[in-house]
Amino acid sequence: MTKSRITGILSQLLLTAVISPILAVSGLSDGGDHERFKRRDPLNSFRYYDGGFDVRDKHYWAATAFIGIHGYAVAGVLIIAGVCLALYIAFSDKRKRVSSTRRKYLDRYCLPLFLLLLLFMILSMATTGMVIAANQSSKNKTEGMKETIDKAGEDVERNIRTVITSLTKIQYLLLPYDHETTHLLNVTTHRLGKGSRLIHSFVHHNGRSIDLAIKISYVSHLVITSTNLFVLLLAFAPLLLHWHPGFIMVIFLCWILTTLCWVLTGFDFFLHTFAEDVCSAFTGFVQNPQNSTLTNLFPCMDPLRSDKTLIEVSLMIHNFITELNSKVADSMRSNALTDGSKTVSSVPESGLICDPFVGQQINSYTPQSCSNGAIPIGEFPNILSRFTCHSKDPPETCRITGKFIPEAAYLKVYAYSNSAQGMLDILPSLQNLTQCLAVKDTLSSIVSNQCKPFRASMYRLWALMLALSLIMKVLLLLFLAKALQEKGKSFAWFSINPTSCREIRLVNI
Repeated sequence: MTKSRITGILSQLLLTAVISPILAVSGLSDGGDHERFKRRDPLNSFRYYDGGFDVRDKHYWAATAFIGIHGYAVAGVLIIAGVCLALYIAFSDKRKRVSSTRRKYLDRYCLPLFLLLLLFMILSMATTGMVIAANQSSKNKTEGMKETIDKAGEDVERNIRTVITSLTKIQYLLLPYDHETTHLLNVTTHRLGKGSRLIHSFVHHNGRSIDLAIKISYVSHLVITSTNLFVLLLAFAPLLLHWHPGFIMVIFLCWILTTLCWVLTGFDFFLHTFAEDVCSAFTGFVQNPQNSTLTNLFPCMDPLRSDKTLIEVSLMIHNFITELNSKVADSMRSNALTDGSKTVSSVPESGLICDPFVGQQINSYTPQSCSNGAIPIGEFPNILSRFTCHSKDPPETCRITGKFIPEAAYLKVYAYSNSAQGMLDILPSLQNLTQCLAVKDTLSSIVSNQCKPFRASMYRLWALMLALSLIMKVLLLLFLAKALQEKGKSFAWFSINPTSCREIRLVNI
């Protein structure tokens, strides 16, 4: 790699580190999906990520995590500066005196420096407390949203399992009589089974990873900020007692904590960006489920194939009921039975089997659309069984009792009737899955009620973490200036100005 190439990459990284948080705050990153996902992908030679929101794509995670480069870069600079300072102190000439000009300049500002240091310590502690509160809030909001999503996934999975069970029973009923319909239902069952397995994998396997990530983020923020608060409280002792070794130890700990704060700042910016992506993806799914990457997590049936399947199944039921009604009417008119009044009294006044598709579109079935007195298709075999002559019954007995329907015909009607009733029972569920109604309702509720506070909590956590990191950075510089100011001087406890000033040749920072 040439020198110009290396310089170009470093310049791009530096520019990304400086501009990325500014773009997010100003809203320039939200001008559309293309602009939203215009992020450098470290797994692809830092080229722009060319995909969309996809939690299964490692390039999406890499590009989104890299967007917090401003925090990681400052943390890296602090680490390098800390190592260089430690090496300088270890190998520099300790007998070399501090510049008299610098010493005199610092000596004139004992009180201002002390007050400034005190102010930033109080600001840092107050900001640390706000970060702890924001961390708890973001954890609650994230867990609440995850529970809602998990519940939606489990509801869809349960719905799919119910439909698969019903379709499997219908396949066994129709297998001896209608191979074409059985094949159609078998294809639909396998398609639904694939979707069910995808949801199960996301909810039960990825759910654990998400829970672990939430816990790690929460604990890391809590531990670092609590330690920071504890160190700042301890810093009052060496500051007021002018205990130089303790003051140096405070500087060392604050340097480490400041570095970790900047790491968390970059990580929180990644979480804030991810929250924006999630809510944007939810909004897109509600508007157009079929053109969303979330379909891989909440699979909706392909509308072209599923609508065709619904129409074919509904038409099959409609034709079967129509043909059955025609045969029942013909039988009532032309069949001469010994006890005709018994036959007529066994049938409701309408004398017809309920056809719920009459008067409405085949693919828009709505329950409770049958007239009063019509026989539900599922109950027709029970009525038909009274007139069925079973193979074990003598023919003469069947003729005398009015049982004129052969057992084979009854079994076929039984299979079709129960299959038709089973399909009618699950048609609303199939329509729900086709149109993703349950998932759309859940995600629509999330977009309306949970997304705004969720994004606000993530933004608040990042903003407060950035403020804390900046304050700690300034505080660290003030600690170093104070340590340099007090070096070689004698102080009384709780005093601000030195009681004496003596030059020493061997000093340890």
